[in-house]
Amino acid sequence: MQNLDLLEFISENGINGRKIDNKKKIIRLLSKHKESLSIPEIAIFIDVSIPICTTLIRELADDKLVKKQNKKTSENGRRPFTYSLNKSSFYVVGVEILSNFIQLGVFSVNLESVHTVTDRKFILSKEIKCLDAITLFIENSLQDSGIDKDKVIGIGVGMVVVTKDSKGELSVNFGEELISLKEHLEAKINLKVIIENDTRTIGVAEQALGAAKGVANVLVVKVSRTVGLSIIVDRHIVKGSHGVSGNINHIQFEKGSKLCNCGKVGCLGTEIGGNALLTDLKSAIMADKISMYFNKLELSNYQYHDILDAVLNGDELSIELIQDQGYKLGKALGNIMNLLDPELVVIGGEYTMVKDFFIDAVRIGVRKTSLIGSVKHCKIKASKLGRYLGAKAGACMLLKASDMIDF
Repeated sequence: MQNLDLLEFISENGINGRKIDNKKKIIRLLSKHKESLSIPEIAIFIDVSIPICTTLIRELADDKLVKKQNKKTSENGRRPFTYSLNKSSFYVVGVEILSNFIQLGVFSVNLESVHTVTDRKFILSKEIKCLDAITLFIENSLQDSGIDKDKVIGIGVGMVVVTKDSKGELSVNFGEELISLKEHLEAKINLKVIIENDTRTIGVAEQALGAAKGVANVLVVKVSRTVGLSIIVDRHIVKGSHGVSGNINHIQFEKGSKLCNCGKVGCLGTEIGGNALLTDLKSAIMADKISMYFNKLELSNYQYHDILDAVLNGDELSIELIQDQGYKLGKALGNIMNLLDPELVVIGGEYTMVKDFFIDAVRIGVRKTSLIGSVKHCKIKASKLGRYLGAKAGACMLLKASDMIDF
């Protein structure tokens, strides 16, 4: 992911560009260190003299962007003061936009949650009224957070169906006039906005906070209502020429009778994910399969989360359905593992709530199609970051883009 200069508020009239750049280097350095640093340590990292570094730190402290800490223990000579980032002066916003869900979270630079708002009645469409609803939701949520907008670095948005806009940046267009969501939000809210595919934002979060941290080659699979894939090669997330790489949902899997919304038959998305799970349940119940949780009279009322809950409660039919999906996903992943040779596969999304019921079946499916060498050298793990990661994942993406987080 390209590093972007999102620290635009660190600038002053009449100050040369090198001084501003050095201040930004200090902030980025301190944002990545859990422990405070002394001026000599900071000077070495950013490659400036100690007197210059002292002046920069003093000015940053005057602006309340860094703060002085206790003196550092030293074996020889005077004990120097240390400095850390003033976390109350920096905030990042993450937003997740899905088909039936929108969430905004405000976070400190160490990703501690400050404010979260969720709207489960939201419906995503390409109409102008939906664009207005997204804008109003973000504006109101930021206002309700009580955070000074001047302290916000930017907004990271993870959402479905992103493509490159007229400027070559990832976004989503609305209305007949093709209004870019990114450009619209930046103009209305007056903050820098980065938009990315929702699954790739989860990949960034796994890099920064989860199992993929420090691992060079990883597949991050998000299984919720649908299935998505984030591809990490040599620690870089692959986007593709138009920003739609990792579209595992439409990989041709097995020719059956399920028509995909893309118009084709046999897409993996018709076999894996919550939508497919609900279809499978209805078919099983109508075929008179027995379940203590589901019946024909209430079929129209069930949600796929009900099936995941039933798995955890030991319902045999639900376990059978979820394991069948895991096996099919494993077979598809085995082919991708043969192609990309990852060190790790991370399964995230809503399906993490059923963990081993699903992951064990994925492992069996992988062995069906993957080469022995690929299976031997690749671990398959469930994400430990939780089911509701989207807003924090957007914040992670923003921090990564501004080079303020390790991964």
